[in-house]
Amino acid sequence: VLEAVRQDGQALFYAAAELCADRGVVLEAVRQDDWAMRHAAREFRDGTEGGRAIREAASSHLALAGSRAPVFTVPDVMVQEDGTLQVVAYNLAGDSVTDVFLAQATLADVAGWLAEWHGRSWTVFVDFPAHGAPSPWDRLRGPSRPRRPDSL
Repeated sequence: VLEAVRQDGQALFYAAAELCADRGVVLEAVRQDDWAMRHAAREFRDGTEGGRAIREAASSHLALAGSRAPVFTVPDVMVQEDGTLQVVAYNLAGDSVTDVFLAQATLADVAGWLAEWHGRSWTVFVDFPAHGAPSPWDRLRGPSRPRRPDSL
């Protein structure tokens, strides 16, 4: 069913009740088709706390476990003198990309930047070796525990 809703969110209509109550299945369905929310269990419908969580997670670029998405490693996030965050990310080929974010940046911001840089996927996995890989449910957390660079 998960693969079916990834291809057509409306497939949630045909899913068993317990799958319509699974937030991961509902998330993937809504990412594929916004209207799929109407087939979700009541706790995930619009106007509910669960519905808001699904909508927020669906708008993030963080991939859900089991998804096919590019993987990026962010070995460190450094706080600059001006309070901004310097993020360096590496793809599996070892290519690196660097950008600077405002101090209030979230994991969703970093994932969105990496998805845009990648250019061929709407979602990405972001691995922080010291902290693990966040899920779409972690989207509002900061990108990591930043450290001050020794050279400043």
